[in-house]
Amino acid sequence: MSKQFTDFGILYIDDEVKSLKYFEAIFEDLAPIYSASSPEEGFSIFQKNSDRIGIVVSDKRMPNESGLELLTRIRAFNPKPLRFLVTAFSDLDVAVDSLNDGLLYSYLTKPWDPYDLENRLTKAMSHFTMAREREQLIQDKSEAFQQLMMADKAASIGILSSGLNHHLRNALTVMRTFYDLLPYQLEEEINGEPKDTVFWRDYYIEVGGQIDRMTSILTNLSEGTRVSGLKMREGIYLPEVIERAGAIVLENSPQISFEIGEVAGIPRIVGDPQKLAQMGRFLFEETRTTLRKGGSIEVRFDMVDDGASIETTFIDSGELIPEADLERLFDPFFVRQNKPEELGTNLMACYLTVYHHGGTIRAERTDDGRNAVIFTLPVVPVEDLNTDHSRRLLGRISDFSRHDLRPAVAALTA
Repeated sequence: MSKQFTDFGILYIDDEVKSLKYFEAIFEDLAPIYSASSPEEGFSIFQKNSDRIGIVVSDKRMPNESGLELLTRIRAFNPKPLRFLVTAFSDLDVAVDSLNDGLLYSYLTKPWDPYDLENRLTKAMSHFTMAREREQLIQDKSEAFQQLMMADKAASIGILSSGLNHHLRNALTVMRTFYDLLPYQLEEEINGEPKDTVFWRDYYIEVGGQIDRMTSILTNLSEGTRVSGLKMREGIYLPEVIERAGAIVLENSPQISFEIGEVAGIPRIVGDPQKLAQMGRFLFEETRTTLRKGGSIEVRFDMVDDGASIETTFIDSGELIPEADLERLFDPFFVRQNKPEELGTNLMACYLTVYHHGGTIRAERTDDGRNAVIFTLPVVPVEDLNTDHSRRLLGRISDFSRHDLRPAVAALTA
């Protein structure tokens, strides 16, 4: 007989082995059953399987630790599973107090009636699964909304950059010409070296670096928001693209090691090979900035969405990115505390590459406290109606005239 609930199980903790076997025999068709004969064993099982457990049922009186103490620890570790306490009539006051305090979802009295308990567990599991589904739905909608907001922000930036790029590049060309001619003109006019050679050398290098930086920002803003030029190809092997990008970026960084995780079963995808290779290089460059003293970069590949997508995770062992900064890393005008001289144009370009391929990207902290950037790409991109407007708008940006902003304004108000 198939189980009524399969996504989440029930953990039953009781120091009476017969009671454990009795519980499992009666309710094995209701949901997967986890059982433990001591508080220590029960907490260990919960730690390893908390994401797969929907209900915890514990006897109150057990050696070394009471059921209430155990359930308190379980709630502190993960408060989402519903908690039941099995108690005697003499302890009902304590159970009621715990119920009122929010520690318990419900309590049972010994000996419990199998039919009554099955009914209560069924209702509790239904309540738990519905709450999880609602939570997941809210999270999915929130993530979708954030994706659209980022795309619309990128569209606005693209409109601005397409209109100003030409004029700013003209100014930078004049500055670059003056910069290149300055040493020759200076030598000709003073007929030798300047008095303060250190000042002129350092200042000259600084000015050149700033010109290059401004040119790079303009290029990234312009290229990052361009989608109409995507050249989709079949047969792209993502692990190979990422490994090649790592070899290029880290060629002169012997203090940084990187490894590619298990790739068995990872299929070839449809995508723009140039954009994906660029994204790989940008991600390695970004992770390298957190590894100023050396360290390691690990890249993992996993199949998700029932095999329809590939999830790629970049993990580094470097300086931790503050939690408050993780959600803002892909904002091109967000300045990181440890990189005040740089804008986030590289990560914005990564965001848009993933977005235009129909995927998602995020930054988070791993369970063991390391930085991680995770992006998911579909094996075969499918047009998403929810993001169609943003993508069409981004596509039209690259076709706007460099000299006339009126089409951009019309696009924004369309």
